[in-house]
Order: sequence, then structure tokens, then C-alpha cells
Amino acid sequence: MLTTSRYTRQPSDGEHTAPIGLIIVAAGVVGILMGAAVTGSSVSPLVWYITRAAGFTLYLLLWLSIVTGLGLTTKLLDAMAPRVDVWMLHRFITELAFVFLGLHMLTLGIDPTVGLGALGVLLPWASGVRQPWTGIGIVAGWGMIGVAGSFALRRVLGQRGWRLLHYSAFPLWIMALAHGIGAGTDSSHLWALFLYTFTAAIVLFLSLFRLLTARVRHARTATTAREGRGSSMTEGVTNQG
Repeated sequence: MLTTSRYTRQPSDGEHTAPIGLIIVAAGVVGILMGAAVTGSSVSPLVWYITRAAGFTLYLLLWLSIVTGLGLTTKLLDAMAPRVDVWMLHRFITELAFVFLGLHMLTLGIDPTVGLGALGVLLPWASGVRQPWTGIGIVAGWGMIGVAGSFALRRVLGQRGWRLLHYSAFPLWIMALAHGIGAGTDSSHLWALFLYTFTAAIVLFLSLFRLLTARVRHARTATTAREGRGSSMTEGVTNQG
């Protein structure tokens, strides 16, 4: 969600969060499977509770990534913390969201009561479980992996390419919202509806504020340019006289 790299303190800041977190997640899932095999019990409902918790956490992390990114571009968070700290928080949140995406997908894939399996969590619309919302969520997940990976490819993509790629965070968040509402089993609960409504309202407000400030800034720049040209023309006429 960031549009510039000048906030980076060090190129390596936060880049190990996702790999380390995914290793821990994978080890935990293997431990659950081994524990179930040893005791002869089912991994459900334990993995189902983990899946639901990971899904909501993932959504909130993606939302926080959007909010901190907009907070940087609109400068609304400048009064709360230095910009470099907000940038590092933004990057850490994005990396952490990657970890919870892995947890969400792995636990869904091994839950026998859901029936998705490996292909069902990797390929959009490969299963008949709560479609089209499950497929939309998978597309959002793959897109999120691309955005998270762009931190490492920042120099390869260039400033413009990296900036354009980060704009995809907006439609990805919308897809995650649609997935949560459509595929989530808790969507009918009042607390879940409040969560989705509140987070959507915040993003809408920040987006409109950013668009408004961008238009005002563009108008001021255009006015300054016109005044500069007018001043130059007046000065030229005066010199000729």
C-alpha cells in the first residue's frame, strides 16, 4: 500500500517475519496431525476454530495494511508516530498477514468437515464449498502473496511498477471482505456485521480523503504553474517596454 520507498530504514527490515512465521505455522499443523494420529481422534473441531480465528485475523491485518498505507499517503498518521515507524509497521503487518493466510489455508485444507482438500484451497472454484465466495477468497489470497512478495522485488519492479502493484491492495481487500461475508459462517452474527461495516467505513473515509487531498494538491500545483507563467509573461513585456 505504500507509494514510495523513502520511508525504509533498512532494506532487510521485517523481511524474515513471513518465512519464520510460516515455518512455525507448518510445524504447528504437522503437530496437530501427529497428535490426532497418535490419539486416534479427529483434527476437527480444533482446526475449524483455528481456521475461523485465522480468517478474521487475516482480514483485520489486511485492513490494517490498507489503513497504515493510506495513513502514510494522506499524512494523517504523522501526528501519531514518525513516518518511518508507520512504514515499518505497515510492512510488518503485511508480512504477518502472509503468515495468517498460510494458517487459514492449511487448517482449511486438513479439516475433514469442510471437504476442501489441497486443491480446494489452492485453486479458485475447484470445489463446490460456498461458491463463488470461496473462490473469490482464494484469488484474493494469491493476490496478497504477490503484494507481500513485492517488498523483495521493489528494485526489480521499479518505483512505478511497485506503486501500481500496491494499488491492487484495494480490490484485494474488497475481495477479502466479500469472501468473509459470503463464505464465513459467522457473517450472520451481529458482531461480525459490525466488524465488516466499521472496517469498510474507515477505508471508504480514508480513500475519499486521499482523493480529495490529491485533487486539491493538483489544483494548487496547476494554479501555481499558471501564476508562474503569467509572471514570466508580464516580466517579459516589462523588459521589452
